[in-house]
Amino acid sequence: MSMIFSGHEKTRPPVHAGFFYPEAKKELEEMIDGFLKLASIPDTKARVLGLVLPHAGYVFSGQVAAFGFKSLRKENIDTVIIIGDSHYEYFDGVSIYPQGKWLTPLGSVEVDQDLAQKIISESDRFFFRSSAHLQEHSIEVQLPFLQRVLKSFKIVPIIFGSENKDWENLGKAILKYWQEKRILIIASSDLSHYPCQEDAQKVDRKTIEGILSCNPRKLAQVLAELEKENIPGIQTFLCAQDSVKALLYIMENLEAKALLLKYANSGDTAGEKDKVVGYTAIEFLDIKN
Repeated sequence: MSMIFSGHEKTRPPVHAGFFYPEAKKELEEMIDGFLKLASIPDTKARVLGLVLPHAGYVFSGQVAAFGFKSLRKENIDTVIIIGDSHYEYFDGVSIYPQGKWLTPLGSVEVDQDLAQKIISESDRFFFRSSAHLQEHSIEVQLPFLQRVLKSFKIVPIIFGSENKDWENLGKAILKYWQEKRILIIASSDLSHYPCQEDAQKVDRKTIEGILSCNPRKLAQVLAELEKENIPGIQTFLCAQDSVKALLYIMENLEAKALLLKYANSGDTAGEKDKVVGYTAIEFLDIKN
């Protein structure tokens, strides 16, 4: 499905409906509500500032994601910044969707044009590359859940085209406008890809500890150490490293507290146990206010 242009509006269709999640509205609502009902989270009065959430097909990672989304039911959020790493094409820099709407079977979500343009203006490394968003699933799969748990919100979709130091620049840019409105950040990332279930549990635990540190450089160190272990079948330990690092940079500066809500892998949910993908839901809380 191609991007639809209508004047200055850019409408991004739900290209993964019927694949990563149900295409029918009622079936999709029932699936999400079922996941949310089964999720149990700690009772806290602290505001949720950010989340790390998975982005696989709902039958694989939807139940894990529900733990994070359930924490948002009492939140009043103006804009959700959703950050992912490109799965479909390599490019140098960061693509930020600047305006228009994203469609899902549950309706449309408006892009926060004001905030998107402000972030883009902070670096010549930030721009809009339409092809980066055409097929990318890591942002799209977050939207139906958000539509079920939030009353009203806008989004800023962001995709990293390659691994470099842009995560720090993006973190600084977002922090500059943090106080202007109530913002939530979602880093869309799965954990290890394709080890056996036992190895996945071991390496994912270390990666999660790195994320819980709220320190992007500590996370980078953990991932570098894991790379040296030569785990059979491993393709990656964290598929959206830059997205998570950008989130951690922001959370470290806000002095947030990280809390693990759920971990599982595809061997626990709907997949084979000899070749799995890891998933986690981690929330970042405002403990200063």
